[in-house]
Amino acid sequence: MKKAYINPNQCDRSPFCPVKKVCPVKAVVQDKKGLFSFGTAVVNKDKCIGCTKCISACPRGAVVMK
Repeated sequence: MKKAYINPNQCDRSPFCPVKKVCPVKAVVQDKKGLFSFGTAVVNKDKCIGCTKCISACPRGAVVMK
């Protein structure tokens, strides 16, 4: 089964990441780097169910299925 992957070169590291919000199993996580700074969103492959909701949610087109 294919799982979601977020390209770190395309991710804008927004603290309001829509990909995190649409994931039904909360497989997308993002480390907080500072007060208003966040790291790249990443997908926990063990949790991802391959639903593809995240692909259309990402405004930067950073999510692909692998």
